[in-house]
Amino acid sequence: MDKKAMKKAFKEKEMREFRESLPMKETDFLPLFDFLDNELTQTECAGNLSLLEKYCAKEKLDFISLKEWFRKYGGYCDCEILGNVEEQFYYLEKPEISKIQPKKSQAEQRIKLNELTTDFGFSIKKVPSPWILTAISRDNVTNYQFQIGKKSYFSATLERDFVIEKLAEDKFLHDYWTNRTELDYELEFVIDRQHFNDFEIIQIRTRRWAPSFVFVYKQGLKWCLIMKTETARVKNDIKELERLLKEI
Repeated sequence: MDKKAMKKAFKEKEMREFRESLPMKETDFLPLFDFLDNELTQTECAGNLSLLEKYCAKEKLDFISLKEWFRKYGGYCDCEILGNVEEQFYYLEKPEISKIQPKKSQAEQRIKLNELTTDFGFSIKKVPSPWILTAISRDNVTNYQFQIGKKSYFSATLERDFVIEKLAEDKFLHDYWTNRTELDYELEFVIDRQHFNDFEIIQIRTRRWAPSFVFVYKQGLKWCLIMKTETARVKNDIKELERLLKEI
């Protein structure tokens, strides 16, 4: 057998062993990779497999066996799964895209703002550092997002026409957290309510999972700031939030 044939046989053997080692159907890996890719465009990798665990809980998969398998192939955290393991599934064909393509939406436009006055009662004369305010326009709709620094994935979204009265209901806060995180089991919620100047600040988190949401509103107004952060950093983020509120 010549070297070329030996190399081909070796690769075929490697591929066969790889496919035989899979802990679930190989086509089931594609939606998992899509999930991780989507999540990691919105938040930084935590250096562990928390997103994999979240997906396994949602899809009722065996997290332990998947964790051990991914580590065997260099996936020690969520981003390493995409960086080191996803490419090994190159042989899988993506589902054929329908010839009937949906109508393309307008390209997203982002404009950095130093101040903002809206027709729904929100006004800020100066955006304090390290906050950055961005107007995000798409399909003739403009939304506003505050972000702590250029490299932070933790942001506060300005929600217009928000039903402020709902924030008094613990169930509404529970449902909001659950719907946004898609984690809906073994939950023990902690809700903190506090005041800052004329603002009400509500924080909801759980004792087990990292995501934490903070709602900021003022009675009589129709807007609400909703900040997504993590339990480990929420205290510092609220301090930065108070710096922002001084300018509103």
